[in-house]
Amino acid sequence: MVVANYGTEAPAILNQYALNLEGMLDSAVSWGEEATDTLMGYADFAVNEHRENLAYNEILTNPDVLSDYTLEYFGPEGPCPVYENEAELETPGYPTQQIPGQQIAGMPAPPQAQAPQAPQDFWGSFKQQMEVDPTQAWRVINQASPQTMANKLFVME
Repeated sequence: MVVANYGTEAPAILNQYALNLEGMLDSAVSWGEEATDTLMGYADFAVNEHRENLAYNEILTNPDVLSDYTLEYFGPEGPCPVYENEAELETPGYPTQQIPGQQIAGMPAPPQAQAPQAPQDFWGSFKQQMEVDPTQAWRVINQASPQTMANKLFVME
């Protein structure tokens, strides 16, 4: 009956259709499994990050936990022990100060502070530098006297 109605090629066409349908179904199932694995990975990551954030929140908001953490971190067994007496300070370690006259390779020398200047002149030159080249404005700030900066901060408050 199938051959009479649809021809001699009908079984081959139906078989190919069934194979294609089965292949699409298999690929959809494998895609779904991969998507599930990916989503589970994201969910695990989110849960772990949430736990870590809760731990940080606990450390930063609970003074007792923060105190315990700080004492452990800077204690004698922690990664950054703090010296308690003069004898411990004399233990050998890495030098903490630069040797005079030695320049670190690749680092420019810091700019030297200029003579004190009137605050209005300083802020005018700072404004001009910000208009011309904002990336170099730090050089102007670095040359300011501490009193000029303190006055500006006082006025801003």
